[in-house]
Amino acid sequence: MSRMYALRVLYLALAILLVTAHASAVAAGPIRQLTSSTATNVRPAWSPDGKSIAFQSNRDGPYHIYVMNTDGSNLRQITSGNENDDRHPNWSPDGKTIAVDTGSEIRREIALIDVASKSRTMITKLGMTAQFPSFSPDGQTIAFFLYNLGTMDLWTVAKDGSRAAAVTKELATEANNQCTFACHSARWSPDGSRVAFSDGDNARVLLLASMTSGAPVPISPAGEKSHFPVFLGDGRIVYVTETVSASQSYTDLWIVDPNNTTVARTELAQNIQAQGPFELNKDGTELLFFSPRTGNFEIYAVTLDAAGKAALAEKVSVPTGFGVTRTPTTPTSSVLPFQVTPELVVLGVLALLAVGLELTVWLYRRRRTA
Repeated sequence: MSRMYALRVLYLALAILLVTAHASAVAAGPIRQLTSSTATNVRPAWSPDGKSIAFQSNRDGPYHIYVMNTDGSNLRQITSGNENDDRHPNWSPDGKTIAVDTGSEIRREIALIDVASKSRTMITKLGMTAQFPSFSPDGQTIAFFLYNLGTMDLWTVAKDGSRAAAVTKELATEANNQCTFACHSARWSPDGSRVAFSDGDNARVLLLASMTSGAPVPISPAGEKSHFPVFLGDGRIVYVTETVSASQSYTDLWIVDPNNTTVARTELAQNIQAQGPFELNKDGTELLFFSPRTGNFEIYAVTLDAAGKAALAEKVSVPTGFGVTRTPTTPTSSVLPFQVTPELVVLGVLALLAVGLELTVWLYRRRRTA
């Protein structure tokens, strides 16, 4: 084997070592990164069978809906078109349809996307800002939030687009200095009899026992910032409490039984170094979230065992595979179709060295033969 071939083998081995070490270090952690791009990837949602995840991404311009397997493989785009800006996916109970809100920043409607054919059906034409659709357990009704003229309320509409009506009255108003921009979908109880959502201050979790009458009742303590409720398969509710101060910020996950609010809430995970919302599977053992922890908004999954909870409570740092960590930074715009990381820089330097050495050897041989 010539020296030239030996050098090529050496550089290839070093490149493989670098990539393998980095991949092994990242994969070994309890928190699993499911997406990787220069786009913003947010709002993951479990499919009813727990085998797929829908999310929104702006990787081709406007936000569109994508579906992937739970390990990040088999990525496929469900919606497209520059005229469509689709957000906040929510699966139908049979897994055949995804509800989204679509439109502009000031006018949005609710649409249903057929996962197999990718066809869309508009089910609202309210001319306002309809957001965060949520299928009822029987698949016949969609709850959503509607903003109009300084007021936000919870509404429902039938799957065929009929019977659109408000459920709450002045849930949040600008006149009361409340947040009139929805941050999370309302969540139905497994039997479809109740709905949980946040109040107008995003400070307490509310439970509405009837979709036709009555007022929502708070089920989280006063004096906190609690929101993002999610029903588990057994009817219990998980919600997020955020703590933000000048010296620290973290989130806690709590479980409460809406059938017995006299029993104290229990901890699910504490001191999480990421903001909600979080999506949990039906038994509360797997958690999805999106975060800029690598410098770009990506989607992550973690098993809520002891190792997973400990990883969520750690300050974010990214292992390079060589005993070095780096702190995430705010992503900047890039024309490249991939993220420029220290690992890629090292690989680039190796490639330049290889090309430079080969060119030097080539020139040397040519002079000798001249």
